Amino acid sequence: MKLLVADVIPEETRMAVIENGKLTDYAVERNDEAHIVNHIYKGVIQNILPAMQAAFVDIGRKKNAFLYLGDLFPRAATKEEIQQTHISVGQSVLVQVVKDEQPMKGAKVTANVSIAGRYAVLMPTVDYVGVSKKIQDEEERNRLRTIVSAVKPEGIGMIVRTVAKDVSEEELAADLHYLLRTWESIRARYKTTRKPKLLYREADLLMRMIRDYCTDDVNTVIVDNKDAYERLSSFFSEDEIDRERLILYEGEDPVFDYYHIEDELQNVMSRQVMLPSGGTLIFDHTEALTVIDVNSGKYVGNSTLEETLFHVNREAAVEIARQLRLRDIGGIILVDFIDMPRSDRRDELLRILQRETAADRARVHVFGMTALNLVEITRKKSRQSIHLSQFSPCTVCGGTGVLASPESVYIQIVRQLRHMMKVHPIKGDILISAHADVLALFKDKKRKESLERELNRSLYFEDSHHANREVFSVFSKAE
Repeated sequence: MKLLVADVIPEETRMAVIENGKLTDYAVERNDEAHIVNHIYKGVIQNILPAMQAAFVDIGRKKNAFLYLGDLFPRAATKEEIQQTHISVGQSVLVQVVKDEQPMKGAKVTANVSIAGRYAVLMPTVDYVGVSKKIQDEEERNRLRTIVSAVKPEGIGMIVRTVAKDVSEEELAADLHYLLRTWESIRARYKTTRKPKLLYREADLLMRMIRDYCTDDVNTVIVDNKDAYERLSSFFSEDEIDRERLILYEGEDPVFDYYHIEDELQNVMSRQVMLPSGGTLIFDHTEALTVIDVNSGKYVGNSTLEETLFHVNREAAVEIARQLRLRDIGGIILVDFIDMPRSDRRDELLRILQRETAADRARVHVFGMTALNLVEITRKKSRQSIHLSQFSPCTVCGGTGVLASPESVYIQIVRQLRHMMKVHPIKGDILISAHADVLALFKDKKRKESLERELNRSLYFEDSHHANREVFSVFSKAE
């Protein structure tokens, strides 16, 4: 049984996919301007970097977007043809965002535009008809190709999506015509607009939920907001079977509480994830990659050491594939599994990872193990991960997750006191304002007496009440 559950409030929309009682996919979107993936803009080239074959494009946002120049040309263009084409600063370009802005970077854009509909994706920069590989019936594939070929203009590409399987010719053709009208509207606005501007806005999460996730295996779509329910109702066809799948939740408990999703989300937000056996996964994020460490934890097994380690690693592989989807982790991922001496076990572990990540909507590649037994994975990154969108750096530790120990701060203050007495001798006694944990070391009778003799000053203390124990001040009582 597969459910789609939407929790909608004016400030935020959350979507969860529950399969056989377990959370398998999750997305959140706030009603702000931060999420711009798939938006289409008229841009103006601001700077060209020939050595990087790239340009920075003004799309009307605070940060210029990054564009790979190869995207400006047909994929069949030769290197010589590209070099002969003049690209200049101030030139207008039609671009689509493929990766959201990051804290230190602008958005990444492409000139290879695509517009997704319910049953097909329009691609105006190519000229072919494709059908989703998940539709395996050759007769059905040919039927869909025939319908699309009869509708699409020359020079326009279309890819038929998985949800188009067995839909009527009228429904598919209507979706194709809608996409073509949308594209013509974008082109018209591009020609009449003089400055960088948003030309096309991707559907919000609520509509993408139905467009992208509501496949034939989804039994029920549940939404807790009446306005959102009415919007989704208009999206479904007049087929009563489709309409019966959509339910307006009106229970007393919040919808995510009723379906126990909030409890599952605690794991998604946590650095540590527990495995059924008692083992753990530890997630650490860096600017360049995400590192996942697998630990056996409390699990001791009831067989050989080798079987025990493999059992934990096998559980970890399944959970890692799930967590990558739930946390929407993209880019480079390194997994440090528990070392296993047998090569056949390592190969089986990689097969499990490949099988479990195959269901991911994002493109995932499992590259194998390094010489240090680290598994290398890449996952296509477009939007900010849950980690980046839901959290901001700690104002106390500065995002490092650690603070100097009380002993380190104590020594730092003592060093500063000695320097002050040597360079600019303090007049009168000394007042130290610091965190209570640091002051506890100063108040130790032997330390205090020894330091007072060395400095030839009396020491007085004041609790700073600052959350960061690294913050301190030193004053002269005579001031």
